[in-house]
Amino acid sequence: MKSIYLLTIILAFSIAACNKTAKKPTPQPQPVVEETIQEVDEEPEVYAEEVFEEPVFKTPSGNDKYFLISASFMEYSNAEKLQQDLAQKGMRSEIIQREHGPNPDFYKVSYMSFNNWEQAVSALESERNTPGKESVWLLVKR
Repeated sequence: MKSIYLLTIILAFSIAACNKTAKKPTPQPQPVVEETIQEVDEEPEVYAEEVFEEPVFKTPSGNDKYFLISASFMEYSNAEKLQQDLAQKGMRSEIIQREHGPNPDFYKVSYMSFNNWEQAVSALESERNTPGKESVWLLVKR
């Protein structure tokens, strides 16, 4: 008896599902667009191109005491590779190895040098605010 009721309910749902037909949306009329061409007597606006100045990198001199260090390495060959990469970017870098002070075994690669403390600190802050250069640090030769 239960199976007859169950079969009847399934049959009723099947018939009800078949009777429902999807209504097709009625197509809406497309608006007509007319093209008009206007002649303009004005001259086109000319925009000035932005000029980006390339940074000027000072060549290290014997008087420079403050150096922005990009990285330091225990092996000279790694320091030399970075120095060559910086040179290809137009920077004048220098490999510094100190005999005294902390980490004398490391080869430090500089890419800017200064003989004035204020200029060095200002450049350091500017560089650290540049994306990708957050790890730059300042070396002071004594």
